Amino acid sequence: MSAQFIPLPATTSRLPAAHGVIQGGLLGLGGYITRSWRAHDTRRQLAELDAHLLRDIGITALDAQVEASRKPWDLQGR
Repeated sequence: MSAQFIPLPATTSRLPAAHGVIQGGLLGLGGYITRSWRAHDTRRQLAELDAHLLRDIGITALDAQVEASRKPWDLQGR
């Protein structure tokens, strides 16, 4: 018995990630809110790190400040 390939339906449009939707609505509003809150929390923690710990993770104080100042809904990678 062999496996049968069944193609997924093509999406006709792609909403921006800022709306929390990843091709076909897999993420949804709840997932978007969770990701936004996690981004806010981790950026707050990053802002609290001292110079020694920032060196350990390989970023400068300016890099940390720029990342920490991003809005919670700014979820695009840089």
